[in-house]
Amino acid sequence: MRILNISSLYPPNVIGGAELCTKTIAEAMADAGHDMHVITLQPPPDSQPNGDANGGQVTVHEVPLANVYWPFESGRAARSRIQKIVWHGIDTSNEVMARRVERIVREVKPDVVLTHNLQGFSTAVMPAVKRAGAPLVHVPHDYSLLCPQTALWRNGRGCGFRELRCSGCKMLTAPRHRHLAAVDAVISVSRSLLEFHRLHGLFTDIPTTVIHNALRTELKIRARIATLSNNDVFTFGYLGRVERSKGIETLLAAAVELEARGGRFRLRVAGRADPVYIESLRQRWPLTNVDYVGFVDSTEFLGSIDTLVFPSEWLEALGNGVFEAYSQGVPVIGAATGGIPESIDAGVTGFVFEPGNVTDLTRAMSRLLNDPALQTAQGEAALAIAPQYLAPRRAAEYVSFLETFLADRAEGAAA
Repeated sequence: MRILNISSLYPPNVIGGAELCTKTIAEAMADAGHDMHVITLQPPPDSQPNGDANGGQVTVHEVPLANVYWPFESGRAARSRIQKIVWHGIDTSNEVMARRVERIVREVKPDVVLTHNLQGFSTAVMPAVKRAGAPLVHVPHDYSLLCPQTALWRNGRGCGFRELRCSGCKMLTAPRHRHLAAVDAVISVSRSLLEFHRLHGLFTDIPTTVIHNALRTELKIRARIATLSNNDVFTFGYLGRVERSKGIETLLAAAVELEARGGRFRLRVAGRADPVYIESLRQRWPLTNVDYVGFVDSTEFLGSIDTLVFPSEWLEALGNGVFEAYSQGVPVIGAATGGIPESIDAGVTGFVFEPGNVTDLTRAMSRLLNDPALQTAQGEAALAIAPQYLAPRRAAEYVSFLETFLADRAEGAAA
């Protein structure tokens, strides 16, 4: 098959997991003999790439962004409220970008187009793909069809799922919902993400499937689990952005409670963070057994801990950190939010706890801390399940769904 992906970013331009997952699957499909193409945004000349370049197996088509600023790079001057409003207004239906994409689709003549994150392109590319005559399968990685900020997090708490979405989200995403009429099928990265969109009336009458993300190729599956990682002191780990929505405050409160029970352990906190926020955490929870290590290599970090805690209170689309931990034989204690529980076999590869519930999290951490045999068994079970997340297996699932979808489509057209 000739398959064309459309993704806002593509390595070496990386800000999150979606573009890395797109690359991993695309390259695995290329390895399987498929002709893979990607349309992605062309960064400004002064932009600094922060990932590895693609390996040449995938043909990349870069398209200049037609909007008031490049939104994907941290460290630049803050944008004014007016600039942000204008940017999002254009991005609700960017016909300039749609025409640019349509031109490439007509040139490539793919058998099928997969759309991923579309910020910058705008969902206006969806009807443009249809005008070019290509079948369209959407692969949602976040909540951008429901929230312009993609996060469904507002005023320090989640929104949109226990209450109605705000009027701003409704207004700015209304054109996106109209563009979805061009979508022929959906591949969701988690069951939770798919059902959440359906709760809001999307993807209810087209073919759908769920295919979890794949392990990044640089994450090699460990041959065997390690012994206790830090001089026989049990080490819990946190890996991700260090912010309230990710549940770090719940984890620190649980660490205080666990220490008060006499637990002997260390907690390593890894990830990008605002230094002012880190200092506030140190002052509020002055624990001597917590190390804030900043941004680190994930493989090296996972090799230094005994259990990963994934305490997110935000509605995670999937939670790639779960199966990344499995690849290193590390069990996971995860919050029951979004797609996180879908990858955890509770009691076998880790535990699931109520998000934001300090007592529940402390209980799960205590079970592993006080039962080394259980931690070892869960680490071995995690390592055994890790091969299910290898890229060739996920690519084969994509191909199987796409082939069935295209065959059914051709049969329907011939009827």
